Amino acid sequence: MSLRPLSFQSLTAPSLSTRPRDTEDADFAALCPADSSFADFLSSLPSIGLTRDLFLVRDAMVNALNHKRGIVLACGGHVISAGLSPLIVRAIEQHRITALALTGDALLQDVEVALTGHTLLRRSRACDSGVFGVSEEAGELINHAIHVGARENQGIGQATAQALLDSRAEYVQHSIIAAAERAGIPVTVHPAIGMDAFAIHAKSHGESLGATGMTDFQLLAAALGRNKPGVILNVSSSMVLPRVLVQAAELAAQVANPLEEVTAVMMSTRNDNHANQDLLARLVDDKGQGFILPGAEELLLPLLFAAVQDVLGSD
Repeated sequence: MSLRPLSFQSLTAPSLSTRPRDTEDADFAALCPADSSFADFLSSLPSIGLTRDLFLVRDAMVNALNHKRGIVLACGGHVISAGLSPLIVRAIEQHRITALALTGDALLQDVEVALTGHTLLRRSRACDSGVFGVSEEAGELINHAIHVGARENQGIGQATAQALLDSRAEYVQHSIIAAAERAGIPVTVHPAIGMDAFAIHAKSHGESLGATGMTDFQLLAAALGRNKPGVILNVSSSMVLPRVLVQAAELAAQVANPLEEVTAVMMSTRNDNHANQDLLARLVDDKGQGFILPGAEELLLPLLFAAVQDVLGSD
């Protein structure tokens, strides 16, 4: 064989002094004493990679709130099943969430928590032994609310929130849709027929579901086009809500106002890079910024909200 391996003899390596820097030693982690404050803990974290992005998202949220721009929180079902409802309820009460968008699964789990005070194992909602995925109580409440909402020209979110409040559910204080209704902020639900268990119920009605779902899509577009949000935070939905947000933003741009200087954030354990990049590319303009925060939402979201509260206070 005439082909010979390449030799390293003529290879030159750059000097350390010529290599571009990625971080400084000030960015490294520091030891945090046991009696430190939460601010000290945050300062001890390395300002590198995911932590750096988390701090940049915190700064974007603080800046948006200080300049009276909204924060849209979009949630998949895992947000509820991970026990994060009380944090979101508190953020809504503090006027730090100005619009709420949910998947159908998130709606169902929110109603279940309001009715029972706990989350349910997914297998207990599975269709084994002839038992299908939605409880009778939750299915009855949601579908009746949708019927009423269709008559009243309401969306799924508002109609179900009002039904929960009217029912005086024992644990309604944990419901994020009820908190949104009490605070007077838009709450929208974006169902996927055939995926959402509440829609596969004896009281389900396709015409009402379609009408109220369409109303909620138009309401979300209005929240994006007229309220001029500063931050769009999508948590635990890598399929439904990224597409819904993009389509709602495009509708808003045509009939109201385009998104400007928005910070778009994807937070999910599922790192679907194509969906993430597509969402960020289509929501963020030249003056905006996009972040992907991969990891466990039950850790990242409380840390992010606590970091915002550390700056703004608890009021």
